[in-house]
Amino acid sequence: MVKDLHPMTRLPQIALGALLLLALPAVADPLWKMSLDLDPATGTLDGELRLPLAAGAHSFTLLEDLELREIEAAGRPLEAVSVEPGRYRLDVPATAAGEIRLRWSGKLPAADPQRSRLFLTPEGGFLPEGPGWYPRFEQEAFALRLEGRTPPGQRFVATGSLSASPREDDRGYTAVYEHPGTDGITVATGPWEERERLVDGIRVRTLFPTRLDRAHAENYLDHSADYLRLFVDRAGPYPYQSFTVAASPMPVGFAFPGFTLLGERVIPLPFIPRTSLAHELMHSWWGTGVRIDYESGNWSEGLTTYMADYYLDAQRGDAADTRHRWLLDLAWLPEELDRPLVSFEGGNQGANRIVGYNRGAMLFHMLEERIGSEAFESGTRLLNERHVFSVASWDDVVRAFSDASGDDLNAFFEPWLERPRLPELALHAVAASEEQGRWLVSGSLEQAQDEAPWPLRVPLAIETESGMQHRIVTLDDRRTDFRFALSERPVALTADPHHEVLRRLPDPPPILRTVSLDPDTRLIATQDGLEPFARAVLGFTPEPAEDFDPDVPLLVMGSTSDVIRWLERTGTPRPPEDLERRGHARMWMLPGTRTAVISTDDAAGLNSIARALRHHGHRSYLVQDADGRTVDVGVWESNTDPLRVELVSAPAPASKR
Repeated sequence: MVKDLHPMTRLPQIALGALLLLALPAVADPLWKMSLDLDPATGTLDGELRLPLAAGAHSFTLLEDLELREIEAAGRPLEAVSVEPGRYRLDVPATAAGEIRLRWSGKLPAADPQRSRLFLTPEGGFLPEGPGWYPRFEQEAFALRLEGRTPPGQRFVATGSLSASPREDDRGYTAVYEHPGTDGITVATGPWEERERLVDGIRVRTLFPTRLDRAHAENYLDHSADYLRLFVDRAGPYPYQSFTVAASPMPVGFAFPGFTLLGERVIPLPFIPRTSLAHELMHSWWGTGVRIDYESGNWSEGLTTYMADYYLDAQRGDAADTRHRWLLDLAWLPEELDRPLVSFEGGNQGANRIVGYNRGAMLFHMLEERIGSEAFESGTRLLNERHVFSVASWDDVVRAFSDASGDDLNAFFEPWLERPRLPELALHAVAASEEQGRWLVSGSLEQAQDEAPWPLRVPLAIETESGMQHRIVTLDDRRTDFRFALSERPVALTADPHHEVLRRLPDPPPILRTVSLDPDTRLIATQDGLEPFARAVLGFTPEPAEDFDPDVPLLVMGSTSDVIRWLERTGTPRPPEDLERRGHARMWMLPGTRTAVISTDDAAGLNSIARALRHHGHRSYLVQDADGRTVDVGVWESNTDPLRVELVSAPAPASKR
């Protein structure tokens, strides 16, 4: 499971998934054959598993609520011994080695789909690989053929590719899923309508409740088809023969081999088909197709974010804004929460997301800038080709890109993976002069942080009287000098103007993450009962504060009139354009401070903006109307830009007589 909530010749438009499956090695993982009957109305299941086991002792887990009904091999019964609750030992004699058959059944524990990670109800079911709903043996990987059945009105989706068209009659719904090499089995159920579209030989499907099916299924099919074609070009053949988008009562976005689960409340959000859907589909390559060696670090989220989310932003012309947003998040990451990228194993909230997604994606952006787009895409295809349906580590990722580019990239990757914190850039002695009819720009570029230098290629933009000129400075050491000749008079020079470099911003404007990332943030509430709303915004319950301090992280929350009176009484900096009265509810960072202010006209506005702000941690201000619609949002501009120098040209030197 992967959680969340971007040149070889293109293959012909035929069954790409089938082509890949045919190309698999002849020596396959052991085959597990599972038969599964699910009854969401009663929360019960009845299963049979056939798998090859060698002679000797084997252990497996199974929920205590479920009963082992039968174990047999070669027509002879076997018995499993309970060694502790939910764990069994099975001794297979030499005479019984081979295919073992287990049958189990029972009622799953009652659970709330909004809170649990294992449930089977008429509203929806989720059986993930971990909790022990099937006998889970300690095997690293296995091939899977799962045939499942649900009653009329219910459907299911499972790990792998849909191998044939499902069958449906008055007795219920039957489908078969197959996977050539997985390490776990996940099944989801629901009262779904089913739609399907064939895209270059791949079955693209939606499984939505009737209301969502009518309103949104075609939109999700359209976007899925577009992304599938786009990503095959960039990452290589799609690993499965089907891709299914299924609805869940859980408020989630999960990626599994061959399918993704999206929350029923999430699916109608207009930005999800344009953003999260692409991310979850890209996980079919990185995370579920090529699995993650978590002990060596999770490379998948950074690569998925870069090849899906960022790539689509770039297609829309928003690439520079996205990179700036990532750097803003990193700028306000508290030092105690900063850590090396290689230490990231998972998590899509707060500091985990900033380290694993943002820092990881920026690393892959710098890699593509260094080796070129052709070598980068060759590297992703090579990674897919070498490790599909198996596990890859960061070392495997580095090796794939090194081989594709023809350059040993270990020296580039190593500091970005192994070290926390970021480089800081500084310009020195930048000047322009005219000599013999041409203009010269010179100066020094420095890595000014206390830590050792990182390997950098820094873009310089030189504004001239007739347009922009661009140069690249290699800055692998502490400091380097540069000198450029120009045919036009230079006006200004800026280092990394479009945020191409993973670095610490020198003068970052305050954003909501200034307070939401800092565990020391305190709360000033102008009335009682606001603590739950503060927790919804911050992700934790802050301690109360008495006084305003511009250098201390602080959240101020209350009604519009109460907050205005607080601002007047404390003499704090006021926002521009009378922001404290705009709209129905609003949040803004007090300029020049580490204080976030949230005020609303009524309780409904407070509830609405608290929910919305979970998705706007990278903003300096946000305004909503009475219907909860965002009417204004943005980031304050930085007060200064130390990496921009206005050039005053020196006069040409006097000629000697």
